[in-house]
Amino acid sequence: MLNNLKFPLTNNKVCDLFSSLVNEDRIALAVSGGRDSMALMYLIYRWKTHLALDTEIEVLTVNHNLRKAADKECQFVCKSAENYGFRHKVLSWQHELLETCIQEKARNARYKLMLDYMRDAKINTILTAHTSDDNIETFIMRLAKGSGLDGLKSINKIRFEDGINIRRPLLALSRSVITEILISTDNKWIDDPTNDDEIFERVRIRNNINSLSKFNITPANLSKTINRLERTHESITYITDSISKELVEITELGYAEINFDKLRNYPNEIVLRVFAKALSGINGGDISLSSLEGVFEDLTKTMKTKTLNGCQIIPKKDKYVIVRENRGIHPVEISINEHIIWDGRFDLHLKTCDNPKVIIDQIGNADDLGKMIDGTPYQRVPKYVLRSLPGGFIEDKLALLPNIHNIYYKGYLGAKFRINGEKKSHEHKRS
Repeated sequence: MLNNLKFPLTNNKVCDLFSSLVNEDRIALAVSGGRDSMALMYLIYRWKTHLALDTEIEVLTVNHNLRKAADKECQFVCKSAENYGFRHKVLSWQHELLETCIQEKARNARYKLMLDYMRDAKINTILTAHTSDDNIETFIMRLAKGSGLDGLKSINKIRFEDGINIRRPLLALSRSVITEILISTDNKWIDDPTNDDEIFERVRIRNNINSLSKFNITPANLSKTINRLERTHESITYITDSISKELVEITELGYAEINFDKLRNYPNEIVLRVFAKALSGINGGDISLSSLEGVFEDLTKTMKTKTLNGCQIIPKKDKYVIVRENRGIHPVEISINEHIIWDGRFDLHLKTCDNPKVIIDQIGNADDLGKMIDGTPYQRVPKYVLRSLPGGFIEDKLALLPNIHNIYYKGYLGAKFRINGEKKSHEHKRS
């Protein structure tokens, strides 16, 4: 029986939600069976049908193996997806007993499973069903932690991770509108009981957020603030990128030089952001604002080398040098004609070698380093840069230097520093 509640969105509004996806051949949807993700799946179906698109949709559901009902919930999503003509895949998280940080661990595992699957399936874009309510809850959680601008702008509409495009097209919609969408179209959903468990911070905030209205702190005003913070963040990011391009040189040897003589003339917020961008460029990952603030204060006072984000920040006369710290770097075996990513920083290709068994490790671990670099361009490279570069070891002896002809074992180890804006994994990856 049809529900009398009117569908709350026009077809034009539905098309606007997904306008950036019209040229995508394949799209993945993260669907748990909850109301938000079920609405996302229906809206994608309505959009695809209205525009008569051939876009292939694959629905991904993660079974976290945390509740007995999880199997039935996966089956529910599978049946719904098939009714829309979508493919469906269940990804299972295998784990030991979890006692702490359950939601955080589940979230990290969920994204890893989905992104790994997408890379194997050669799907570049995934949609998640975050709403404006999720954005507001995230804002309050981060406000409670004293977050800066990067945190308070809350959930990114678009995020790139290891080559995957993660989009949140429903951020402009409230949870109440989501509910109207489902009820008006007689779509069902599953209520996860953990969404009512106040052991979780997000649930406590959700259950008490209405109490802020007596101070005129309403969802509408909070959303307005978040949108303005996001706009400000875009502006500051643009300025930071422009200044970094001018004053930061990231070399093919995997280290950065910052022209601090000029950078010091900018406001502290810009200075910190330029350093954060350089640190991330060298070693990947997110930079803790509190840690960066503390380290930078010590640097300017003492002018002594400091460590942050697996990097060393080395003060020089009119510049700072950022290099990879030589700890936490793991050796890995490579075969002839194999490509690997080493330490998340270098794309390596062992093109030729007389010995088939080569271990890639940091050059600084070699006992005979001086002999190996004698007469090569590496003889002029500072030791603090040289020590964490990749080299080929044979029987615990340094045998291959990167990007030059090696006369001892007649081999060539190609190495290219990965200068890009993507997050870098600190585990080696094979391709």
